[in-house]
Amino acid sequence: MGQLYLTGADPGAKTEASMHLEQGVEDAVLPVDEENKDDPLNWPYWQKVYIVGLVAILSFTAQFSSALINPGYVEMSEDLKVTVEQCSYCTTIFILFSGVAPLLVVPFANVYGRRILYVLFMVLATAGDVLSAAASTYGGVVTGRVLNGIGSSIPLGIGAATICDLFRQHERGLFMGIYTLSVTNGPHLAPIVGGYVTQRLGWRWCFWIPAICQGFLWILLICTLPETLFSREQHSKLENSSFARRLLYHGKVLDRPIRLRDFGTSFRMIKYAAVTLPSIYYCTCNTYGSALFAVTGSRIGSATYRFKTQQTGLFMGVPLTVGCAIGEASAGWVSDAIINVYARRHNGYRKAEARLFLVPLCTLLCIGTATYGFCVENERPWIQAAICMAVSGLGSQVATTMVYTYCTDSYKSQSGEIGVVINLFKSVFAFNVGFYALPFGAKVGFTEEFSTLAAINAATLIPLVFLMFKGEEIRMRQGVPDDHRDL
Repeated sequence: MGQLYLTGADPGAKTEASMHLEQGVEDAVLPVDEENKDDPLNWPYWQKVYIVGLVAILSFTAQFSSALINPGYVEMSEDLKVTVEQCSYCTTIFILFSGVAPLLVVPFANVYGRRILYVLFMVLATAGDVLSAAASTYGGVVTGRVLNGIGSSIPLGIGAATICDLFRQHERGLFMGIYTLSVTNGPHLAPIVGGYVTQRLGWRWCFWIPAICQGFLWILLICTLPETLFSREQHSKLENSSFARRLLYHGKVLDRPIRLRDFGTSFRMIKYAAVTLPSIYYCTCNTYGSALFAVTGSRIGSATYRFKTQQTGLFMGVPLTVGCAIGEASAGWVSDAIINVYARRHNGYRKAEARLFLVPLCTLLCIGTATYGFCVENERPWIQAAICMAVSGLGSQVATTMVYTYCTDSYKSQSGEIGVVINLFKSVFAFNVGFYALPFGAKVGFTEEFSTLAAINAATLIPLVFLMFKGEEIRMRQGVPDDHRDL
């Protein structure tokens, strides 16, 4: 029998492991047998890194396909005889359905496994892109976006849970950062490519290209992605299975029923402050640090800076991509370092709230967004607006990694539902920005608009400061969710 250990144990500060159970501390629920080769935590390191890379690519491609058309709104509107604002709904529709769909799927992911959902929904995502590319009417394009949003929702909804299947708390921040960087940068790199594609090949290729990419990824999924769902309490039907059987197996991975109440587990997680408060903050981060620039960039690039389509794509994509890359360099591994330093000073106890020490860096989002609006309204040189956008992207990326790692550290067994909640809050909130971003700016001016939205983001950050000091106490008072604590 291998070594059994409890990460999160703090013999000095907490003398009973049950105290950690009450607080929902990572890996205190069930010990880990280091010699159990079926446990994904014990898989070869290279294999776990590959799976993270594949999930990150899936998430990137999902987001990339949502935003590739953004610089082509003008050309698309002329072709389909609709307004530019209506064309922007093609992005917000995707955002909405990619956020709502996982609510109905995550109960199956905890019984039938992660793999089957990745495989089946990738087919739907590819079909949605093909439909949008071939549609001759605006309604057909939107219908395709709905299907693509639903199909692309799986890596966005359960990607974080897959990473929690593979890595322990002390090393998870780095890989969660890689995943979140892919999620945030998909919409940022897309306009760079989309501008050239629209100008050289036409706007329809902004749907054909993702269809080809997602079709290829579907084949890669079938051939290389093993099942990562594992229970440390219940025998898995994949026990002692070969890699080939993990790829070919279909049916229940864990022998448990799917009950009607399972579809409400994600909603029940909303009652926990360590999930809801970060999710509220993150939805403003994603909307005002990413989606806002996406839905306004095409109009601002052409009207304010007189950019051509490909120049608009570069303006929308490069600053945010660079900002997010710098942000992640200051987030994932730093978050792991902080929580590990905390553990060394507290007898091995890793408090989830140590992840929130990155809060000061998150304020850069507010600064970048507010100053961007000032630059646009006063027609400052485009490079100044681009730098402000990069600063906002930096803060947004730090916030994204911080929120995902903190929430999943707090309730690891419910990481699937937590990913759904975060994605739902983000998507529903971002969905609305397409309806008011341009009209609001036209009415009050971009300085006032972007400053107001930055202030909203700053206001939602204040509760996280409170959680830094009182979060552990609140988690202990609220207790641990009863749902699938064996995962």
